[in-house]
Amino acid sequence: MDSRIRRFIEPPGELISKLDLRRTDVVMDFGCGPGFYTIPLAKTVARIIAVDVSARMLERTASNARKKGMIVELLRSDGTDLQLADQSVDLVFLNHVFHEITDRPKALGEFLRILKPKGRLAVVERTRGGPLAGKFGPPIIYEIEVNREIQNAGFTSIQTIQHANNSILIGQKP
Repeated sequence: MDSRIRRFIEPPGELISKLDLRRTDVVMDFGCGPGFYTIPLAKTVARIIAVDVSARMLERTASNARKKGMIVELLRSDGTDLQLADQSVDLVFLNHVFHEITDRPKALGEFLRILKPKGRLAVVERTRGGPLAGKFGPPIIYEIEVNREIQNAGFTSIQTIQHANNSILIGQKP
């Protein structure tokens, strides 16, 4: 999940550079795990909120952030009841987590609620790969499926950015 090998193979900065972030942005890293993307995001934006269903993962994120001297807000949630103010976030970021959300319509509704007008949802999922894809690492999920669910939730302007065997699907709050 977070190792030197993974950072070498998949430098988080490469993906983050494709998100068109501003220094003043507030970002929620949903399904943050041990903070693989949370810590680099914290270096890039004004405020980062790390969200995970696992208290253990949040503890690891907090520990990793302390080691790097970064301030990270932590929130334990499955996405269906985010304890964040309406219209308080510029970007909701999910990396290989969308396929794991149990109640996607409710979580997407919460994401929409907390996003500022014109705020964005960035969903990174593996959408292609070789014969071993899906057997190791995250499963393959089709872009059309993610797009449909994002649009059904009320997001517009779906943009797709290719990133290795992944797609970054970006929806915007109207």
